[in-house]
Amino acid sequence: MEGLAINLVNISALTTSPKRPQFYQWVSAFLSTLDSHECLVLGGDFNTTLEEQDRSGAELSLAAANILREIVEHHSLVDLWCDHHPDDTSMFTFVRVEAHRSHHSRLDRIYLSRFHLSRAHSSNIRPAPFSDHHLATITASLRAERPGPAYWHFNNSLVEDEVFVMSFWEFWLAW
Repeated sequence: MEGLAINLVNISALTTSPKRPQFYQWVSAFLSTLDSHECLVLGGDFNTTLEEQDRSGAELSLAAANILREIVEHHSLVDLWCDHHPDDTSMFTFVRVEAHRSHHSRLDRIYLSRFHLSRAHSSNIRPAPFSDHHLATITASLRAERPGPAYWHFNNSLVEDEVFVMSFWEFWLAW
């Protein structure tokens, strides 16, 4: 759209933890077939959390979480909710009540390629009727945001990002 290739990938990870790592290996293999220069939006029900504050109990499948973490790092993905709401650790997308105890976690997320973050304007988590999951949404623009005249600033932390350094190096070699 408007000269931008966007890969929209929606997943619903397995709820049984023994097979979830295999599922994430399949997702990783699939994502590796996509052009790394295109915009990637990866969203859905991950049935896995990466951060301790995203759940009330322990992560049941550490192997799956590790593979998902590798996917996020390899494809330079950013969790939009965390990016837009860095101080809000109270929003969860899944709640289960059993034996008078509540379990909650943020299983439903939307990730976006780091290089296209300026396109995402907002993200929300909203209750969904007749479901034990909440709805994760983003508002984004197809057109790249063009800021007004300003000085260019370089984020020094990118020098430590291996994916950025390799992408930058490959770009200049091709140039």
